[in-house]
Amino acid sequence: MDYTIRQGTRFPPNDGAVAWIDPRVYEDKSQFKPAFAALIVNEALAGCGLVTLQQDWLTAGMICMVRVENLAPLAAEIRWIRELGEGVVKIGVAFLE
Repeated sequence: MDYTIRQGTRFPPNDGAVAWIDPRVYEDKSQFKPAFAALIVNEALAGCGLVTLQQDWLTAGMICMVRVENLAPLAAEIRWIRELGEGVVKIGVAFLE
């Protein structure tokens, strides 16, 4: 699938909205322990766009847990990563549940 073509309507986030990412996936969501934060740049029902600092373990296709603002953490796939500048990336996240 070509992930460069937008699949759904995007919505602007609340000012300063943050998502938290944990590289592990848990059956029990109370075990969620975010490893880093990312600024939300757009939101959709099926996913979101985030800007964050590059992490060595962050790769396209990886499955992780993402908590968007105050919502419960969701299993998600990192669909794509684009470098914006030295050490800063934009990532596309698709929710899996």
